[in-house]
Amino acid sequence: MTYHIYCNQKSIRTHYAEAIAEFTKRLSAYCSTQLHCADNLSEFYLEYKANHALLWIQSGPSSYTSEEFASFINALQQQGSSTVHILIGYSTDELNALYEQLGYDTSVTFLSLTSFQLSTETIGLMCYEQLYRAYTILQGKTYHK
Repeated sequence: MTYHIYCNQKSIRTHYAEAIAEFTKRLSAYCSTQLHCADNLSEFYLEYKANHALLWIQSGPSSYTSEEFASFINALQQQGSSTVHILIGYSTDELNALYEQLGYDTSVTFLSLTSFQLSTETIGLMCYEQLYRAYTILQGKTYHK
């Protein structure tokens, strides 16, 4: 699977970028990831196709346990989804504009990783960590080295 992760900011600070690079390396055994830093969704519109899965990460109580998230990822794979777009830090207005721009009914899955109000780059890092955690669960591997 390929994950396109869009963070609503122009760049990621160095220590976050280094941590994300480490998770990208670990995830490369299971999937490919691409981080897109942009304060608008123009890059998303170029990449998105109607059969791609779309996740919108928003604030709120955690949607899934790690095991449930792994099951969700597994279900996406079994449904034949090969590309997943994850949007982080974009407003509800941007979601409404997204529906308008795409011009068709788009199925969006909303999820939350934590009930804390965290920066977009922190949520982005958590997203990478949770993807890695999900794949280790699916492979029956130990998460911690």
